[in-house]
Amino acid sequence: MRPEGFPDQGHSHADKISGSAPGSQGDRSASRRPGAYPDSEGGRIMSEMLVLCPFGLDSGLLSEAARLSGGNLRALVPEGKGVMAGEYGASHIVTLAAGEIPEEGEFAAFLAENIRAWGSGMILAPATVRMRNLMPMLAWHLKAGLTADCTALRLEDGRLLQTRPAFGNSLMADIRTLSDIQMATVRPGTFRPSKCPAPSPAIETLTYVPAGRVKLLGFAPFSEGKPLSQAEIIVAGGMGVGSREGFAKLERLAQKLGAGLGASRTAVAAGFAPYSCQVGMTGVTVCPKLYLAFGISGAVQHLAGMSGSGTVVAVNQDPKAPIFDYADYGIVGDWEVIADQLLEEENL
Repeated sequence: MRPEGFPDQGHSHADKISGSAPGSQGDRSASRRPGAYPDSEGGRIMSEMLVLCPFGLDSGLLSEAARLSGGNLRALVPEGKGVMAGEYGASHIVTLAAGEIPEEGEFAAFLAENIRAWGSGMILAPATVRMRNLMPMLAWHLKAGLTADCTALRLEDGRLLQTRPAFGNSLMADIRTLSDIQMATVRPGTFRPSKCPAPSPAIETLTYVPAGRVKLLGFAPFSEGKPLSQAEIIVAGGMGVGSREGFAKLERLAQKLGAGLGASRTAVAAGFAPYSCQVGMTGVTVCPKLYLAFGISGAVQHLAGMSGSGTVVAVNQDPKAPIFDYADYGIVGDWEVIADQLLEEENL
């Protein structure tokens, strides 16, 4: 049986409340503010939801925001991505026209000015490297509370309830932001993309002209290839794999399957795999169609990072390993024997 959702901790203007199973929306505040609109249940008021994806589209976050907002969603996306944003539920699309790569400090002030005009009350963004830099600056300009690295979102009494790891990842916390504007970043891969086209999305262009004090020359990723968060198949290993050589074998299997290579936090800490492979609360959140877990015990921190996986197959010598309570298919046995058989299989 799979564990229920996974919660986390917040920043200033945030009031932590006890975790619970996902709840339903309660009655919302009756005071109407700029950017507020009646929701589909009739008579209730909810602030406009805004998703910021200026550097790259996060289709999973867009589709989840569209679900939460009832389709009344504004999205800021790169130039050329407007139509795609509409396919994932954005009803009001703002495409960013920027002649050069925006520097976060100046760009935050520019965004704040426009967001005040839009009247957005809930602001979401993917927790990418650049957005993790930008969102705290934007929160300062807007005098807003910000919850970082969320793993779940829901609405309760018209307010955004944000879930993220807390106390050294030992538990999950639900956080309610007390400021008028509520902001959160969400780990990439937390939500599975689901197309829900907006009927007639409005599209406009926002032009950003930098002041020129700082010029960002470029932005290079650590490694080439597809990010682990976008992999449809992941071959992952834990401490049970036992060595770098073991992970080299898993990497060969991943290459054969056209899969990404994942690892548990303890395996990364032991030096068996690089941090870029780490799946979990302190690593990457993934939602592949198939997740093959070799020698992974199944700590809650790791499960939180792959809870969106379609089918989970676990291989472990310990029949009592927690991973078996979560897996769709379990094999009690030597991970290396199974990996060798898969490597020898010609029809994969």
